[in-house]
Amino acid sequence: MKNIKLFKDHNEVWYTGEDILNKLKEVGAHECDVLFVHTDVAFGIINPGLKRKQYLGCLYEILQELNVGTLVFPAFTFSFCNKEIYDVKNSRTFMGALNEYIRNQPGVVRSIDPILSMISAGDKANLFDHIGKNSLGINSAYDILHQQENVKFLFFGAEIGECFTYIHYVEDIMRVPYRFDMSFSGAIIDEEGNRFEDEYKLYAGCAGVKPACSYYFEDYLLENGLLQKTHMGNKPITCISEKDAYREIRKKIENDIHYFLEQPFTAEDLVHEYTKGKNGERIISC
Repeated sequence: MKNIKLFKDHNEVWYTGEDILNKLKEVGAHECDVLFVHTDVAFGIINPGLKRKQYLGCLYEILQELNVGTLVFPAFTFSFCNKEIYDVKNSRTFMGALNEYIRNQPGVVRSIDPILSMISAGDKANLFDHIGKNSLGINSAYDILHQQENVKFLFFGAEIGECFTYIHYVEDIMRVPYRFDMSFSGAIIDEEGNRFEDEYKLYAGCAGVKPACSYYFEDYLLENGLLQKTHMGNKPITCISEKDAYREIRKKIENDIHYFLEQPFTAEDLVHEYTKGKNGERIISC
């Protein structure tokens, strides 16, 4: 794997598995016990000699070579929000091609949350076996992560400003006024094929409030030496400890309740309804 050319960037520079592993170590992704990985693996033009699954398999192998105890990836489906059955084994995730590939690999365990499920592999593959029915707050997968020691977030080509759902977990813990508990119900098919009805809550954004793409928060973290960042091909790679992320998110909200919003909210914005798309579908800001 290490010497295989996996992709080339816009400057015609080729990257091998060893190059990628070194980039990950450059941001300290190997220096933790639990690594939560957000992915966007469009780093460049994939080697035409590789099939897509081979490419994804190489990337997963590289992440495993970090020798981190446990790897965690978001495998969200929003099934209940979309009035769909959540099948632990078969419901596809829309969190990227690599996450979907990993979901189907041996030894990977998926949580039973029908809204924000997680997949995990390694020493604590069963980390989320006892999650609660709140997809963001207390007893959620994010809350379980928060209780662990030596956890890091890795953005493997993904942008913090676009996909850091963890911010909403902290907002839930702080019970910010611009979000509210919304209940969703539906059917779940568990790992053994048993079907049952259940209900979960999500701390959804109020109808008149729009969260910001928080690139400025990434800039703040970089300026204060809390975020490690490099580039690989056409994408960035960044890494931050969970403890630092939690502390700084909380501090920003305490100092400015509107910090993670596109604009300050008014009382009229705090409508406890969900946002609808053009076709009437549920839109959730997570």
